[in-house]
Amino acid sequence: MTVVADVYVGDVLAATLTALEGGITQFAYTSHALENNGPVVASTLPLSAEPVLTAGGALPAFFANLLPEGRRLSTLKRAAKASLDDELALLLAVGSNTVGNVSVVPAGRTPDPSVAQIDMTADLDFTTVLTAAGVNDPAALAGAQDKASARTIAVPVGGVSQSFILKVSPPEYPFLVENEAACYEIARRLPSAWLRLAEVEVIHDKFGRSGLLVTRFDRAGSHRYPVEDAAQLLNLHPGQKYSTTMEEIVKAVCAVVVSPTRAKRTIALMVALAWLTGNGDMHAKNISVIDTGAGYDVAPVYDIPSTLVYGDSTLALPVQGAKDNISAKKFLAFTDDIGLPRAVGERIIARALTVTEDAAEIILDSGRFDARRSRDVRRVLARRRRLFTTSA
Repeated sequence: MTVVADVYVGDVLAATLTALEGGITQFAYTSHALENNGPVVASTLPLSAEPVLTAGGALPAFFANLLPEGRRLSTLKRAAKASLDDELALLLAVGSNTVGNVSVVPAGRTPDPSVAQIDMTADLDFTTVLTAAGVNDPAALAGAQDKASARTIAVPVGGVSQSFILKVSPPEYPFLVENEAACYEIARRLPSAWLRLAEVEVIHDKFGRSGLLVTRFDRAGSHRYPVEDAAQLLNLHPGQKYSTTMEEIVKAVCAVVVSPTRAKRTIALMVALAWLTGNGDMHAKNISVIDTGAGYDVAPVYDIPSTLVYGDSTLALPVQGAKDNISAKKFLAFTDDIGLPRAVGERIIARALTVTEDAAEIILDSGRFDARRSRDVRRVLARRRRLFTTSA
């Protein structure tokens, strides 16, 4: 049976996705979109009368990156009774409420952006919220070890006139919620003109269980803003999110934003903070651009826990060919390479060192980490600070 999906950009039917024989998937713009010069679905899918074909049940990378990851994807696979290589069937199960302003729904239907509701009362129970969002309670699961932020359970939820992502810690990464909240506390020391952050709040359910409630920056009431992450910009599938470099990400981001200079400074500062707080999971899906009406800019920073606490001791992506031993000299070579003035690179180093001076203690105070782990985190972050102040 041929499966056809409608692709909406906002409220406009812009394209279709069709599952053809032999595992081929076809993306094609509608005649309306072609005749009216849009809307364009994604930067990697420019307006064209020629369809885009992908093989093996795969979708174009833009759509594949709209799928959830980790436990949500495993749960979705079971609920949709679809294999992981049938990406269209999987996307149809969640396509009404993806990140950004693109929706994918069965042909003939319109997007229904409704999500599980979170009731901020004394009866709040995260298990109920997660179940309503189609995710098994992670307290009963112990998945395979992975990058810490990838194991966080994150589901879209709704509140009064706002949309959120609710994140809870998986059993194998204790205090991940508190850890990430601590990293936001550190990052908030920077002026918002230098770094915009997602709005977050630690909440607790009636059993005392903690969750990180993240306000969705791609929503304003019922309005949805276009968003693309760096994997989408680079036409990479989710499994390739660690296969690029930070320099390539900067280049891809700068190709679409209205202010490349601001974008370069923002991403460079994100790299510096990741290095000095032990965030080893800033991969291609954790850097995005958003257009809130004035053209694309780097999106507010999100997904920033210190994965060093869980034994992850390198950056996710190479900077000047290296994921470790990032000295001031190497970082300045990076900022030189992406086109920032040397003085700006030096100022980024100074600011990052200032706001992370007590990062180890803030992160460790967020949870009950054992003595050995605490000693290792202090040692590693202290060494990184020494490297970041020398030209070695």
